[in-house]
Amino acid sequence: MKYNISLIVPSLSDNFYINDFLINIYLWTLVPSEIIIINTSNKKYRINKTIKKILIKKKIKLLIINKKGIFPGAARNVGILKSKCNYLVFLDMNTLPYKKNWLESNLKYILRHKLDGLIGQTYYLANTHKEKIIRASTYGSYPLNTVPGSIFKRHVVEKNGLFNSTIRAGEDTEWIIRLKKYNFNVKKCLYPVCYKGLYNVSYLSMIKKWYRNYSQSGNLPHLSTQKNFYFFLLFIVCFFLVFNWNIYTFNKISSDQYWVPHITKFFLSSAILLYLLIRGFFYPIKKKISFKFLIPYNFLCVTINSFVLDAAKLLAFLRVTFSKSKKQKK
Repeated sequence: MKYNISLIVPSLSDNFYINDFLINIYLWTLVPSEIIIINTSNKKYRINKTIKKILIKKKIKLLIINKKGIFPGAARNVGILKSKCNYLVFLDMNTLPYKKNWLESNLKYILRHKLDGLIGQTYYLANTHKEKIIRASTYGSYPLNTVPGSIFKRHVVEKNGLFNSTIRAGEDTEWIIRLKKYNFNVKKCLYPVCYKGLYNVSYLSMIKKWYRNYSQSGNLPHLSTQKNFYFFLLFIVCFFLVFNWNIYTFNKISSDQYWVPHITKFFLSSAILLYLLIRGFFYPIKKKISFKFLIPYNFLCVTINSFVLDAAKLLAFLRVTFSKSKKQKK
C-alpha cells in the first residue's frame, strides 16, 4: 500500500534521536514517500548507514534541511514549501506514534469518510513520580489536539496558510484554531501519538519553559481570553481591597461599626483552600488524572507546582502586556 505522503518534522535533537526516529518510521505498515527533517540545531545530523540502506530499500526519500535557530512554526513552513506530496503528515522528534499501523489506519479513515484531514491527538508520557506530578499540573492524561500527529490534504494546508514563524510556542494551537474559519471536513485522529519530552524533566526547566512559551505566545488571540489570568488578577485586587478594609475604616470612619475581625485571615484562608481544590483536584481530574493518584498527598505537590507555573505564566503575561504598551507609546 503506497500513497503520496510527505512527513514534515522540525528537529532540535542529537543524532541518536534522529536515528531512533527513522527506525520507528521504518517499522510502520505504511511509510511516507518522503521525510523532510528541518534541523534547527547548530550540529549537522549523521544518519546511520544501515538506516540509509533501509530507507532506500523502502523507497523513502530523506531530505534534511539545516536552518539553525528558527522556531518550530518556521521549520514546519520550510517543510511545507519543500514538500511534493498530496498528503502532509506532521510529527516532531519527541512525538511519535507507537502503533505500527498508525499512519495506515488514519489514512484509510480519511479515505473511507472522505475527510480533508485529521487533527493530531497527543498523549503525554510520564514514568517517574516527578514526571507524573508535572503532567498532572500541566497537560493531563487526556490526549490534546496538536499539530504533531496531524494528517492533512495539501489543499487544506495551503488554504489555512503557513504557521506563525516569529514565536517559539503556541503557533500550532493558533493554526488549528484557524481551521475553524473554513468548512473543512476534519476530525480527530483515531490513535494518539506519544510525547516523551517529559522524560527526566526538572521542575526548574519546566518553569523556564512555561515562562518562555507564554512570553513568546502571549499576544496570540486565543490566549487573550484565558480565564485563569483574569481570575488571578481578580484575586490580587480582591485581596488588596480586603486587606486594607479594616485599616481604612479605622482611620477614616473612627468607628468600629464596620470593623470585621480577622477578615484578612479569613479571606486568605478561603482563597488558599479554593485554589487547592481547583488546582489540586478539579483541573487534574478534568484532565483525566485519577483521584487515586491525587490522594493522600500528591494533590499538595500538584497544587504547589501549579502555583509556581501560574506565577511564571502571570509574569510572562505581564511582560508581554508591558512590552506591548511600551511599543504603542513609541
